Amino acid sequence: MEEKLLSGGKQMARVLKEEGVEYTFGVSGGHIWPFNAGCGVAGIKMVHMRHEQAGGYAADAYARSTGKVGVCFGTAGPGMTNQLSGIVQASSARSPVVAFYGQHLSFEDKRSALQEGYATPIMSQYCKWATRVISPYTMAYVTKKAFRDAMTYPQGPIAIEVPVDIWNIKTPASAQMGFIDNSYPEPTLPHGDPVAVEKAVRLLLEAERPIIVGGGGVFWSHAEKELQELVELLQIPVITRRVARGAVPEDNPLAFKGRARGKILRNADVACTIGLNMGYLEGYGAWAAKARLIFITESREDIEFTAHSDMVIIANPKAVLRQMIDCAKDMVKSFPRKAEWLKAVDEIKAKDQQRMDADAEAARNVKPMHPTWVAHEAMAVLDKDATVILDGFTSSAFVTERIVAGKSGTVLDSANTAGVGHGVGMAIGAQLARPGKQVLVIMGDGGMGLGGFDVETAVRCQCPAVFLLSNNDAWMASIGPYFSRALPVPGTQDSEGHPFFISPTDYAQMFAACGAYTERVEDPAQLKPALERAFKSGKTAVIDAIVRRDTEHPMMTVMNAEAGGFFSFFERDEVPEAIRPRLWPSDYKK
Repeated sequence: MEEKLLSGGKQMARVLKEEGVEYTFGVSGGHIWPFNAGCGVAGIKMVHMRHEQAGGYAADAYARSTGKVGVCFGTAGPGMTNQLSGIVQASSARSPVVAFYGQHLSFEDKRSALQEGYATPIMSQYCKWATRVISPYTMAYVTKKAFRDAMTYPQGPIAIEVPVDIWNIKTPASAQMGFIDNSYPEPTLPHGDPVAVEKAVRLLLEAERPIIVGGGGVFWSHAEKELQELVELLQIPVITRRVARGAVPEDNPLAFKGRARGKILRNADVACTIGLNMGYLEGYGAWAAKARLIFITESREDIEFTAHSDMVIIANPKAVLRQMIDCAKDMVKSFPRKAEWLKAVDEIKAKDQQRMDADAEAARNVKPMHPTWVAHEAMAVLDKDATVILDGFTSSAFVTERIVAGKSGTVLDSANTAGVGHGVGMAIGAQLARPGKQVLVIMGDGGMGLGGFDVETAVRCQCPAVFLLSNNDAWMASIGPYFSRALPVPGTQDSEGHPFFISPTDYAQMFAACGAYTERVEDPAQLKPALERAFKSGKTAVIDAIVRRDTEHPMMTVMNAEAGGFFSFFERDEVPEAIRPRLWPSDYKK
């Protein structure tokens, strides 16, 4: 019997099917149709977005929610470039995303072809690698290698572009070079040196004030169970970060988070990081300056040179944690419980909780609503296994410390890219990854303007995510209004004659027209009931919460100091006198 011939799209799709891919995310177009058609024939669902960037964000969220590869696609030229922001975010988050792009005919290179564009040089800056497939006989190999490499620690995106003439060449499956179906089993985990593991355990047991910090490597190696078992065995305080947040549930007595973490971390005498990338969001390890630091990671890339390391173990976190548990069982009885340190940690946590409670109470009746109250009420309606997506400069700052993560992969953000507008696309990916679980997106009107039209995609795909929109008619609430008052900004003005960066908008009305469940909330007492109704609706929902424009961002003092004064590029006489105390507060203190 003659072997069936398959187009390039079908050759790639059969590998995606073998890898367990359920969804692809993107915007279709002529140059990528062969890929879309191949996936469709294989039974893989295409989630068609309104903007390509949302496809990248959705694939990233799907990957971080499942621990598997997320897949996105775009057509040639602008389809590829529009998706770049999503790929950059996936790179920053170390998220395993494989992106497929169409391209003009291969013989049209440099001839002003329709939608001429080259993904390989553009995407290579942000991907583990990017390639242009030039042979129809390597479709399966390149695809399989992309999935393997995307999932190799540290995880990250891969980009593949295929000229449309190469897509359309049909070949038999047996003619694919360098590829055999299901060609390799799951690899064994690389363990740590037993002597080094024992030394690490002993350092933790001998310490007076030890802490453990779990990072993304814990999530990607599926080591949540082992991490919790170790910290409970050793009775050591633990904090989990980024995608690993919740690996040890944050209501565990040993877990700490939020603003309490700074004081606890800085007081530690021995710190053990497990799968942690100690970049900007970890202060480059400055908190560990006075501690003996143990690095446990699969990659040397995680090692931060500005933090002195006492010892480094390069191995799989899950394997090393199991080794540490087995080792500690024989040693732990010889060391006393660190009662004083645990008591000190509990006191720091309790004091921080009291501060948050007091802040919420003070904001209870404030109108327009204060972001503190919005954060407080939002967390009150969530299940323990809910996914929270942070997409907002001001709003997210008040939410993150109040989240009590109960499972890793459930607190998602834009990582070091610190962008906005990703929340809608990510909500779709996260909801499809975890059907039946709550998904709440905390976002501002700035981000909604950048990515909001994909709310219609969420409605169309029946994703019951809830978008809590902190609507303050501002851009970077604690900065934008002062910036706009200092400079001529054309457009709508408020009651005091100050210009808006974003005009007042009724987003509830806007997205009701798309078929979403919506409410506009101005009364603080009505916010929680509105959120409860939104989740009960079973529909995509937008809660348009009207919040203050003049809220000071909690990090502004730090950011001002780091930047040498956020508005240091202004001279005093260049800004209105009335706002000078807000721009240079230290100079106007009594």
